[in-house]
Amino acid sequence: MPDTTTVTLTELRWAKIVHPPIGDDTTTWVACNTTDGQAAALALTDQERVALGSELLHIERDDDIVRDEFFEPERLYFREGVTFRCEGLALHPATTENNAFGFQYHDSPRPYWASAVMSMRGWRKGWEDITCSEHGYDCTPFAPAAGCTVNR
Repeated sequence: MPDTTTVTLTELRWAKIVHPPIGDDTTTWVACNTTDGQAAALALTDQERVALGSELLHIERDDDIVRDEFFEPERLYFREGVTFRCEGLALHPATTENNAFGFQYHDSPRPYWASAVMSMRGWRKGWEDITCSEHGYDCTPFAPAAGCTVNR
């Protein structure tokens, strides 16, 4: 007699919450909801979490390069009166989301630089790369060290 198996698929939607491992427990819990609104969770081992994060971010396993367009280190970006100076990139340890670290310059009400972290969500808001082609990211309207007039 042939073996018959019934499979029931349950569609889960991510609830935008990830609970990283705590203490000796290596399980990452991903909060989800079913299509009918019931709460559910996906339990991931460390290996599964890294693999899933890599897939979601399109990371090359050989060299960990992010394929999607994103902020780049040592570049300047501008959007709606704010300049972002990108110093580096890193993957968040719990969510494996790519983050850009650097400084933001705000010119009002009082000009100042502040530490900043940008996510993929921030990138999608439409930043323009204004890095000086001659002097790099040290040449900005706010750092006269290069003596360049390109971005002034």
